[in-house]
Amino acid sequence: PAGRKSVAELKKIINYAKVPFIVKGIMSVEGAQKAINAGAQGIVVSNHGGRVLDGTPATASVLEEIADQFKGQVIVDGGIRSGLDVFKALALGADAVIIARPFVNMIYGNGEQGVEAYVQQLGQELENTMMMTGVSSLKEISKKNIYK
Repeated sequence: PAGRKSVAELKKIINYAKVPFIVKGIMSVEGAQKAINAGAQGIVVSNHGGRVLDGTPATASVLEEIADQFKGQVIVDGGIRSGLDVFKALALGADAVIIARPFVNMIYGNGEQGVEAYVQQLGQELENTMMMTGVSSLKEISKKNIYK
């Protein structure tokens, strides 16, 4: 079941899986450290879309602190809907982003064409944001692009 796990519980799950394991639902440096100590290959900073607890903070509010300590292992999920959001998440230190719910809407709304259109929109928005901030590659995106 979902919920808080001890390092020992996480180790048991990770060892049972016998595949590279990523822990989702991380919202603190301490939670990230537990996951890594248990053998997780990475973490997903996620508040589960607010469906678990309505008052849960946004992932963007905790992402930077977590990413500063776990670079190379951080994926973020939650509230990312545009190319600008992707840019901001990368600038805050995420190594990758997950966009899920909008794709479900696109699939139900217009199937494969809806998904294709959304991917193109995300790419164009990200490209435009990069151009407007003077960034020419994803690797160049940093905090300085969002903090002045």
